[in-house]
This record gives sequence, structure tokens and C-alpha cells, in this order.
Amino acid sequence: GLDRAGARVVVHTEMPEIYARWPVMVRDISGRLPEMSGGGVYWHRVKPAVVLDALREFDEPVCFLDSDSIIAPEFHAELAEKMAGAVVMNGLEKHDPWPGLAGFATALPHLGRYAYAGAQSVMHNSGLIGVRPEHAPLLEDTLALIDALIGRAKKIPTLEQFALSEVLRLSRTPVAHIRESFFHYWQGRKRIYMAGQIAKKLSPDWNDLTPPREKVEMNYWKIRSYNYYHPIGRLFGR
Repeated sequence: GLDRAGARVVVHTEMPEIYARWPVMVRDISGRLPEMSGGGVYWHRVKPAVVLDALREFDEPVCFLDSDSIIAPEFHAELAEKMAGAVVMNGLEKHDPWPGLAGFATALPHLGRYAYAGAQSVMHNSGLIGVRPEHAPLLEDTLALIDALIGRAKKIPTLEQFALSEVLRLSRTPVAHIRESFFHYWQGRKRIYMAGQIAKKLSPDWNDLTPPREKVEMNYWKIRSYNYYHPIGRLFGR
């Protein structure tokens, strides 16, 4: 829910044992991965599938976070405010995200006919997905749109966020973004940099969840320097 004091952290995983000592609720999805991933064809299909599962199980607002994300202390308040009137995602990536889909059309279970709309089509980043129980049919349509395009998954690696974004556009559902209190570092250079910074600042003990004392700054030049010198240092064993 959106009450910070009562908010629950739920981890959907195929390896529940590694979270046994964490103060979280764990959902073992190992037996459902083939179904959730479209027979292993598109693994990111699991994301909207677990969001839909959580909506059905808890019947209250759900916020999905990719594991390669960082939240600031003010995140919860901003999330609660924006989820009151919109579906929340990380940010807008682009319009007309996959021009090769021009002419594509299919039928969705709730919204009916969907057609790619060129410059009107849109894609938001799905490292963050904040939804309410009444959005469950939209998640069902998202999965249906993914399944209609799953044969093109290798050419459309961000199919899950494209499908959700297009369903939201088609249904005229407002979308709000969170950029300042939420950071999703999915790009290659930032991912490599953050892995090094996290290794320095967090305890090597997997079960020690003490947060770092200092905020990691995503300075553009620090990231470039790290990614330039890091391979050289590894080459010489530093």
C-alpha cells in the first residue's frame, strides 16, 4: 500500500532461499517462469506478470522496482502523491520507438483493437511501475500485446515497457514520472560504475542490509573515467 509505515517489500524470485534472512515477503516463482516468460522466449515478460500477480494478491497499490535502482528518502512521498492520479513510471524514453512496427495491429482482451501509431506511439522506462488495483485489466492487455509481438522479442528488447506504455496510451491513462528521488541505472556504462561503487560502500555480508552512509553521485566524468581506467587496472591486477 501507499502508507509508508505499513508498506510491504515483496521479492519475486526463483531463488527464495537467498532471501531467507531478509525482512521481506518472498514469492517463489521458479515453477511459473516458463509461463511468465512466454516459454523462455522473452524473460522481461516476467515483470508485468509479477505486477499483475501482486495486484491480485494484495488488492492494493503496487510499486514494482527493478533491482538496478536506487531510491532517495523522499521517494515514498513522491510516489504516493503521483500514484493518486496516474500510473507511475521512471521517465519518457521516446516517441515512435519502433518504426518497423508500422502497420502492426492486434486485438487486446479489454481495450479491443490496437494499432501502432507512429509518432503518437510512446515508450516510458519500466524500471519503475506504480499501479493501483483498478489497473489490473491494463496489465492483462499489456501481457496480451507482448504475446502478440513475442516473435519479434529479439528485435524489440524493451518489448515489455513498450507494451505497457502503449496500453496506457490507448486507454488514455495518465502517466507520471519520477526522476529525482528514483534512479534506474540500466545503461551499460552506469551499470559498471555503480557495481564498483556499491561493492565499496555496502557490507560484503549479503544479509547485512545497513544502508550506505553516503549517496553515490552519478557524475558524468567520474563514470567515463571509471570505465576507461577500470579495464586497465584489471589488466595489471590492480
